[in-house]
Amino acid sequence: MKVTVHGSIVSPWVRRLVAFIEEKEIDYEVISVVPLGEPDPEFLKISPLGKIPVLEVSGRHMPDSLAACTFLEREAAEPALFPKENWDLGWMHWLCDYLATGLFAKVEAPLFVQRFVNPVYLGREPDQAVIDEALAAVPEHFDYLQSQLDDGRPYFLGEAVSLADLTAASIFINYFHAGEIVDQNRWPRLSGFVDRMLDRPSFTNILTKERELMGTASPLFAS
Repeated sequence: MKVTVHGSIVSPWVRRLVAFIEEKEIDYEVISVVPLGEPDPEFLKISPLGKIPVLEVSGRHMPDSLAACTFLEREAAEPALFPKENWDLGWMHWLCDYLATGLFAKVEAPLFVQRFVNPVYLGREPDQAVIDEALAAVPEHFDYLQSQLDDGRPYFLGEAVSLADLTAASIFINYFHAGEIVDQNRWPRLSGFVDRMLDRPSFTNILTKERELMGTASPLFAS
């Protein structure tokens, strides 16, 4: 099976889908779609909300990252990235929702837009008030995520990587693109978790592509 991903790999949601595909070792290509400005009417035909990513398989289009990952989990069962135990499966979905509505919406997205998208792509000055509000929200979200690793487990649901881990790592990359770090003294387990995730071949492959795309415009690649 070969699949196509429509979107920009700089998006956490595109990155999550690509990481999922990489973990499954599925052949794929990415067709660049940058969601800035009014959506292309042609793109709206495959993504009615104008959102990325869109997964294309055999001429059909799945316009949502979670929906696409759910489909691929059934199509390519190994390695399993959705837990088998019912509670864990439900908890994985909760963590993905928390990461989207909490870490992404309240912390990562404001910082990434103000510190990277606005100055680099749009030529706009960052809004310091928005940045300050996002930074003030960091402890609440980092404390909660670290609590999910309190028993020494390497990943959120235990010994095996799941979609929740891929979601978190995908969001943290943009947090790093915004020039931030995870303080390893205050959040040692969370910091170690992020390091483990970004050392996985799926993410090293993705970051290689991002380095080629972004260069030293990102603080993550500046050194």
